[in-house]
Amino acid sequence: MDQFTTPQIGLALRRLRKKHNLTQKDLANGICSQAEISKIESGTHSPTVDLLYALSRKLQVPITIFLNQNEHVDSIRLTDDRLLILFQNQQYDLIYREAKEKIKQLNFDQELISLYSYYLHITAYRMNKIDYRTCIVELQLLADKYATLYYSPKMLLRLKSAIATLYYEKRHYVHGLRTYEELINLNFESDDLLVEKIRILYNASKVLIELNKPAEALKYINDGIQSCLQFKDMSLLGQLYYQKAYALELINADDSEIRDSYKKAYLLFDILNMNEYKQILLRKKTNLLDWLR
Repeated sequence: MDQFTTPQIGLALRRLRKKHNLTQKDLANGICSQAEISKIESGTHSPTVDLLYALSRKLQVPITIFLNQNEHVDSIRLTDDRLLILFQNQQYDLIYREAKEKIKQLNFDQELISLYSYYLHITAYRMNKIDYRTCIVELQLLADKYATLYYSPKMLLRLKSAIATLYYEKRHYVHGLRTYEELINLNFESDDLLVEKIRILYNASKVLIELNKPAEALKYINDGIQSCLQFKDMSLLGQLYYQKAYALELINADDSEIRDSYKKAYLLFDILNMNEYKQILLRKKTNLLDWLR
């Protein structure tokens, strides 16, 4: 019987087993011996195709998650990047048709199916094929399924963020805030996900501003600013300082602190060539340029 020798199989098997809170004995039950699981995880034994398939079924993951992981991850990332560009260009119909076709064709790659399902639902909503409530329900079902099947939180963040955005757009701020708070309380292990947390903190602060809770918003804003500085990521730093200045105005903070935040926001917009934001800020604060002199 053919065998797989990739050393990453053992590491992936151990991570998935622990994610499901299974002991080696639990995982082996009805499939193989505990000793065999131990050898696979330690990298001293290569599983057969049949054994790996049985283990993937018990762990509720596609067998491809153990194979050519780097190539698989790269493939998913490239697909996601391409679909994201199409979405940003509002080519919803193109995405929708591709997603429907791919979901029919893909039999075992549940991770890629999840990605296409996400794009299918959000483009269906943007094209008025489904209403926002249906879209939220579908995204939540997908999130629940994804949380069960996979140990990576990246798609879960994407799905929950989309749900929160829909709530925000429909002015259901309490539901949106609850969703953002769920995300904030997740464990962000990698630097990539920690940067994503900055966006979540910023969006959560916007919801709190809408709920007339500027003091609570400032906590998230300051956390976001600190994370930006820690990880040297300026992509949202200007917006966070702008939001901070506005929140400070709402609580009647000291004028010097408000001016300082507006000035930092403007300078960051200028450095990053974010001219649209600069113009918005100048229209809001006509004397801003005097402050900068």
